[in-house]
Amino acid sequence: MQELLQLLNKISDELNTDLNLKRMLQRITSLTVTHLNATGGSVILFDEKHCVSDYILQHNNLDETEAEAIVGRVLSEGFAGWVMRHGKGDIIVDTITDERWITYSNQPYQARSVMAAPIRRHDKILGIITINHATKPDFFHSNDLSLLNAIAGQAAIALENARLFRQQEQERAMLSAIINSSQDAIIVTDHRQQRVLFANPAAESALGMEPGAWQNRPLAEVSSVPKLIEQISNAATGDKGLELPDGRSMLTSVVEIPDVGTLTLLHDISALKTLDKMKSEFITTFTHDLSAPLAAIKGHVELVKMDGSLNARQQEDLDTISKAVNQMHRLITDLLELTRLESLKDFFTCDISLEEMVKNAYRTFKPIASAKNIDLQYELAAPNAVTHGNPTLISRAIDNLVENAIKYTEPAGMVSLSLHQNGDEATVSVRDTGIGIDAASIPLVFEKFYRAHTPDQDEVPGSGLGLSIVKTIVERHGGKIWVDSREHEGTTFTIALPIVNNN
Repeated sequence: MQELLQLLNKISDELNTDLNLKRMLQRITSLTVTHLNATGGSVILFDEKHCVSDYILQHNNLDETEAEAIVGRVLSEGFAGWVMRHGKGDIIVDTITDERWITYSNQPYQARSVMAAPIRRHDKILGIITINHATKPDFFHSNDLSLLNAIAGQAAIALENARLFRQQEQERAMLSAIINSSQDAIIVTDHRQQRVLFANPAAESALGMEPGAWQNRPLAEVSSVPKLIEQISNAATGDKGLELPDGRSMLTSVVEIPDVGTLTLLHDISALKTLDKMKSEFITTFTHDLSAPLAAIKGHVELVKMDGSLNARQQEDLDTISKAVNQMHRLITDLLELTRLESLKDFFTCDISLEEMVKNAYRTFKPIASAKNIDLQYELAAPNAVTHGNPTLISRAIDNLVENAIKYTEPAGMVSLSLHQNGDEATVSVRDTGIGIDAASIPLVFEKFYRAHTPDQDEVPGSGLGLSIVKTIVERHGGKIWVDSREHEGTTFTIALPIVNNN
């Protein structure tokens, strides 16, 4: 038994010295033949679908077509196929008298005694190993079959390791190809000294790093982009803007990798910024050029009304023109406002009492709600909540939500404002008992120009930009906005803003 264990350990060590699959099959065959004093042998492997994936035959001077034909026949009619179907090894005492042994035409070798065993791992047959003796019948016995089964078990472990290694190498090669061909700059640094552990070619180009010279060197030594170093040092989360010395604009994402360091991804958004600038310039020019003819139309409508008496049809036509002009004017104003907010980098900020914001909105819209017979209420559950931002913009966001709620609420309905605290956030909610929003429209309500209404609500004026403006204002203040609604039951819009002071 001790000799057997030593033999199996030696075979295991030899099998695992090289994980190349083809060379491993050759070693399995050679080692098995040697240790069992056989004269030849073969190994056939199967893939996940039980199809032949590789093989080593006793006669290796066959062309591929001949080899595949032999393998196919021995698996369907021969001894190897019998072992595979029965899932166990066996011995052919004499090939002349055993019908499981097939002799094919022009067979270049002799086999009188044969023994085969399945290469099994976790109840799954990975292959078949077969050895033979050329001249002696009854050469193999039960103890030889036990040894062959043990060798097959060691081979199964080695083959599984080889397959895992090959799979990892393929995945590594694929990942390497993807990363190295990526147009996004990717760089990995350690936690302590910000030494560069990895940088793809795009990172070398973007950060002015000499190819290959960055390995295990501090980022500050190999790159001249101090703002990136600052972002990584501060472990900044989320997407941040970064201007490179060559004028390109990058969007950086910093991600912590446990026990490794920090992965930083830089995505070039120069083209997007150029397009955004072109869009802003177009909107500004377009709206400016459109304002003059609209003003002329509105002025001439008023002149026509002053020229003399009008019949009912003429008065109706002029009112329709005035209504269309006013609608266009609102659209232009909202477009300019949204463009200004999106492009605005800095604005005046101060501490803002959200209680005062809610009260101001209530005082502003109370007369409008009363005129429509709508009950406007407010609730202050967090009266001391203070946020930081631009009071004009915050007021604009709350007022827009209240105005919308009144617009889409029928007479005798109710609109309520409420201020609550949720952890380190303050929430301002505007709830109404109006017409509501259908489920399909809810994900789209903050999109530009989208109006969630049915044909019978077309008379409600609006540009479709109000909620986009509100969302932009809230996000510029580090907040969030969401909506809960049921059609014909009412809608609740909620703004969440960070609390900076809560006395």
